[in-house]
Amino acid sequence: MIIKLFQSTLIAICVSLTLTSVVYADDDGNVRFSGFARVVAGYIDEEYAEFNGYEDRVSLEQQSLFGMQADYQIIDNVSATAQVIGRTGDDNKSGIEWLYFTYAPTKALKLKLGRQRTPVFSYSDFSDVGFAYEWVSLPQQVYQQFLFPNFDGLHAQYEYVSKSTSLNFESYYGELDREFTYQGDSLDVKVSNMFGIVSTLGYESWTFRASFHQGDADVTQQELSAFSDILRNVGFTQSADSLSNEGVGRFYQLSAFYENVDYFFRSEVTRLRTELFLAPDSNGYFISGGMHFYPFSIYTSLSRDTNKYSADIAEIPIGVNAQLDQLALGYQQIVGQIGNNSTVSYSVGGRWDWKDNLAFKAQATLLKERDGYHGLFTARDEMFGGKAMFYQLALEWVF
Repeated sequence: MIIKLFQSTLIAICVSLTLTSVVYADDDGNVRFSGFARVVAGYIDEEYAEFNGYEDRVSLEQQSLFGMQADYQIIDNVSATAQVIGRTGDDNKSGIEWLYFTYAPTKALKLKLGRQRTPVFSYSDFSDVGFAYEWVSLPQQVYQQFLFPNFDGLHAQYEYVSKSTSLNFESYYGELDREFTYQGDSLDVKVSNMFGIVSTLGYESWTFRASFHQGDADVTQQELSAFSDILRNVGFTQSADSLSNEGVGRFYQLSAFYENVDYFFRSEVTRLRTELFLAPDSNGYFISGGMHFYPFSIYTSLSRDTNKYSADIAEIPIGVNAQLDQLALGYQQIVGQIGNNSTVSYSVGGRWDWKDNLAFKAQATLLKERDGYHGLFTARDEMFGGKAMFYQLALEWVF
């Protein structure tokens, strides 16, 4: 496709530009390198469950990362950007996060073409840069839902700024074709006709944001696809269709932020609606507030999500013969692995800006499953009581 052909060409051009800029950076000053790193230690005080890969021992492997970015000014209104991130953790894939050209015909208008971060959330552009926010982890009941953090395509942004007001409008169109690892499973993800619109209003100390995103998704998990084909081949098409991971996904987001020298308040609400078996209909929100007394900040947060999957289909007869019983059992086991879930969390934390580019952070979170639901816990044993304390420490660095 045209976007894939462009992407291959863009990679070659950006590599060439980067190599050239390294040679001539001292002469023309058109290249700028920057970077960020975070070391995050986490521990959950529960032996019968895990949360986001953390268990009842201290781990540095889930969220620690190192990133480098190169920005090259080709001519006055055209630049190239490349960003590479190395991640830890089994579900975290390292590689190229950003690779795009920017054309700015005016001060208010920017056009970007290439691989970019999908502007789904308020913190999407810098979610990997922990130095940019107070929390150790962004509120997981909101920021864990989305599997498609990047896209390859075109992004347009227009901004109007006055003395006390700013207006920002964004839109994008593109596609995604990547392999992800989620809870140990390999997922081949293709999203076409991926588009979104974002509007942001700033007034004095307030910032309001609203966005809508949509795409045609096709997610392949090999074992699930093979079982679905078996069901279809023996005539249980309704059961096979209930395991389908092809369909339209729609995502809605609203946020309101307030910040001055002494205080801050942040809240974000999200809603995901999909036709995919592996992606539930989700609602999530967080509310957070705190105080600044430089070089320290303290905060508290409340977060909650509810994830509901499609109901299973009672199509396969039981008791007819052993083969059908085995097929029905396999179907029920698959459906049973993704039951509806809901988690509420209460967090308190603090931050110490030791230097202008170096910060230490600490956070303690009480995680609770809501009554009648399982939560975001994995490796969940029947002895688990439905709640746990989650502790984190972080070192954040930008350079």
